[in-house]
Amino acid sequence: MIVPRISVLRSAPALAGACRCLHSGKPRLSPTPVFRRAVDFADRPAVRDCHGDYTYAGLWRSSRALAEEVSRRLDGQQQKRVAFLCPNDATYVIALWACWISGQIAVPLSPLHPESSLRYFVEDSEAGLLLAPASTAPRLAPLAPSGGQGRTLLVLEDSVRRAAVADKITSLDASEKASGQRSGDQGSAMIIYTSGTTNLPKGVLLSHGNLAAQVHALQHAWRVGPSDNVLHTLPLHHMHGIMNALLCPLAAGGRVTMLPKFSASQVWREMLSDAEDRVNVFMAVPTSYAKLLEEYGASVGSTPQQRDQVRDTTRRKMRLMASGSAPLPVPVFQQWEDATGHRLLERFGMSEVGMVLSNPLEPQSGRKPGFVGTPLPAARVRIVRPAMDGQREEVLCEGDDQGTVLRVKDGKPTVGHLLVKGPNVCAGYWRKPDATAKEFTADGWFKTGDTCEFVDGSYKILGRTSVDIIKTGGYKVSAVQVETCLLGHPDIADCAVVGLADGTWGQKIAAVVRLQDGATLSLEKLRDWAREKLPPYSLPKVLRVMKEVPRNPMGKVNKKTLVAEVFPDSS
Repeated sequence: MIVPRISVLRSAPALAGACRCLHSGKPRLSPTPVFRRAVDFADRPAVRDCHGDYTYAGLWRSSRALAEEVSRRLDGQQQKRVAFLCPNDATYVIALWACWISGQIAVPLSPLHPESSLRYFVEDSEAGLLLAPASTAPRLAPLAPSGGQGRTLLVLEDSVRRAAVADKITSLDASEKASGQRSGDQGSAMIIYTSGTTNLPKGVLLSHGNLAAQVHALQHAWRVGPSDNVLHTLPLHHMHGIMNALLCPLAAGGRVTMLPKFSASQVWREMLSDAEDRVNVFMAVPTSYAKLLEEYGASVGSTPQQRDQVRDTTRRKMRLMASGSAPLPVPVFQQWEDATGHRLLERFGMSEVGMVLSNPLEPQSGRKPGFVGTPLPAARVRIVRPAMDGQREEVLCEGDDQGTVLRVKDGKPTVGHLLVKGPNVCAGYWRKPDATAKEFTADGWFKTGDTCEFVDGSYKILGRTSVDIIKTGGYKVSAVQVETCLLGHPDIADCAVVGLADGTWGQKIAAVVRLQDGATLSLEKLRDWAREKLPPYSLPKVLRVMKEVPRNPMGKVNKKTLVAEVFPDSS
């Protein structure tokens, strides 16, 4: 039997005492890494999870203690990769901050990942240390080789987290505030793996400067501050859950209420609570809002009195509700507004660039369904028409938070590939120079891989250029627009639209749908219904009904896999 190298970290007075011997020094200025802002809010509540409440001071001290052990295990080296697998609770914050305090590069993993994905992420990142509490450590144990060489698994006893929740000292002394390996602040902070919806996941290498720029943009645009309490139900291995719903409020002195996982009934209880310290910000994926609407119809808003209460409470007490990570269907946008009085704020972002485009915070009437708004502070965007038929590539428009300028006014729609530039953009992909070179232009613009339209002063994502733009009969059809239309059908609960190879049309449009309970639908009836809403060339030629449309935890559909599995003769 092979026994992996496992060390156990327990909270102990000796370890806590050792943390107080760290060197002090002047805090580094501009930009301050987001995790170091915790020392400015020491006495404030930072996190509430299923175990209890934590102040910034308590989390900071536990993180420092863990950082000391991380540094010891890595022989004092910095910028080593530390992969950690934590549940959605304060343990995650402690592990993340410990990585950064010790000057390492954090590689967050998810309990939702299968074993093959965990192995790929750990091996691809060349992680030198694995971190996990006892609840998830068995999943990482096979990845810690035996024999005294290579990576080790550091198991975090629950006492590490309990020490933070029990810490009632709400102040930090000078040595505690100045702790940590500050030289690491200048380097890389995190590797986030892409969803891999079109190719094998790539490790996006983000610096502390990237994270600081992204936090600043969201705090400015969405006015995130100390009075905010963000309800967190998102996976913590993607930008949405890490940056928007966790790092951003914690860098502003706000609070994060973390649920172990998304639960529609629990989310409604939190949003409708009468508690003084109730949540006032919620961020989720479109699938979550759809499930919340199902719960609303079944119980929370099943009577006129309940509907009035929901609408009154959410309008008065919820400051912001945002949606992202996948296109927000217009029917969901409209139904959510009817139920809560809130027009969901939709934005656009990705692992490589953070958040780039956003509908306005105010007025809510400026949030247009199907659009993702305008550039956030410090971000620059371009829409380019690719070179074709002997024509050179053209920059159709370019914009920032001060406005967008049209470069080409030829009467054609301003539609093309979306490019991004700014301090928010990553330097590239971990150990993949060819992929990095492919995704950046010679003058440093990042190619998002999305087709985008600028119309009526706002940006609209038409879909991934590779899989969401279907070329059929000489026309280019946006799969996202067809999906948005079909979701308006009363019998369709969920859908994905793909292009299938076809000898006559080049590609033919296929709709994979999940129907409402008890409903039936034929292709002929669907086409008849859609004729008044879509041009003829955009109508589906194939319909496949399934029990579920397969989506990843962020609500995205891997369309290449979907085609291979559902239409094997066309892949």
